[in-house]
Amino acid sequence: MKIFVFMVTLCAFFTAHAASSESEALALNKSYPIQIYMGACVASRAVQEQVADQARSQGFALASETLAGNYLQGHEGMVWVSENEHGRFAIASQNRGLCSVFIHQGNPQELIESMESWLPPEGSGFTFEKEVVAESEQLLTLSYDIYRDSRPLERWVITVSKQPGSELIAVMSYDSAQT
Repeated sequence: MKIFVFMVTLCAFFTAHAASSESEALALNKSYPIQIYMGACVASRAVQEQVADQARSQGFALASETLAGNYLQGHEGMVWVSENEHGRFAIASQNRGLCSVFIHQGNPQELIESMESWLPPEGSGFTFEKEVVAESEQLLTLSYDIYRDSRPLERWVITVSKQPGSELIAVMSYDSAQT
């Protein structure tokens, strides 16, 4: 009987641990910033008309020309902004095929983990390569090149601030020119 109770307790522990890991992964997968990124940039493949449709459907408003200039960094394009219970965000779609989500609050490491939770699993027919593009005391930039059958499919990039109290915490980008 003691062995049975021990086995039941052990099974309950491992089940709870697995459920906890699954719920953490699901929470990362469903975080608000990654949902914006996946909907506006990845699903649209950075096609500006589709980015615009996604931005509007997610409650974003077209930014003023002055504000848009801050996000477009000298390039032509469009910007949408939103401030809600999740924080402050911007979606920038540059005419050169770059779509970026600007995140003004949050935990940088959780944002990285959230993006990585969407990477293709082993055996899915897709592979990816992770690269540290740049790292300094202030910033960390990672890229994820995603492949199907050894052919480049898309590139996701995340830059996060390493400075506590930074005005801009992260930028998640999808570059259609890289595909």
